[in-house]
Amino acid sequence: MTTLLLIRHGETYANRLNYIQGTLNNRLATLTERGIADAKAYQEVLKHNQIDFAYTSPLKRALATSKIICNHTNINVRVDSRLSEISYGQWNGTAIADLKRQYTTYFDSETNDVYPHSIEINNGESFAHARKRVWTFVTEISREYPSQTILVVTHGWVIKNIISLCLNNTDGTAFKNPRNLSVSKIQVDPVTGKQKVCYYNRPLKGIDKL
Repeated sequence: MTTLLLIRHGETYANRLNYIQGTLNNRLATLTERGIADAKAYQEVLKHNQIDFAYTSPLKRALATSKIICNHTNINVRVDSRLSEISYGQWNGTAIADLKRQYTTYFDSETNDVYPHSIEINNGESFAHARKRVWTFVTEISREYPSQTILVVTHGWVIKNIISLCLNNTDGTAFKNPRNLSVSKIQVDPVTGKQKVCYYNRPLKGIDKL
């Protein structure tokens, strides 16, 4: 079985301001001091866990998080564009509260995320396209590393949709976004393709064994 440890990037200024980020990659999407400090806490956790490889989204908030987490280790961090956050098009970098007031029918009030049909007005990436690229990454990695543990630093939408796909859910709107620097764990059988969700959105506090 291939084990994937899915970690959401550290807190950004956009997170703090409650802005929707998507593929935003400017200063708002960089790590705060808290995000940096919290990511460093994983360095101690990695001392007690065997990680064979690490993959990260190319967006700077994920890339910075992965470099901090894997600092002082011999883990090779590889960038894969399929792990990028979904793009919300014209909504990238906009306050979520403003969007919810203006586009009520395009937001899920429980999960605080957009519905798939939001692409009709924001010109972003379709859910179907984003889910396809994300799942291609999962299946290819499981075949390439059939019995190894892979650390994956990525984004909230990506993680909850990986979990959703494992559970055969129609889309990720059934889940709230995982917290910054939480970890979710899945296992994939590289032969049968069968997946197992071990846990979702587990906080870093108190973690020893991933």
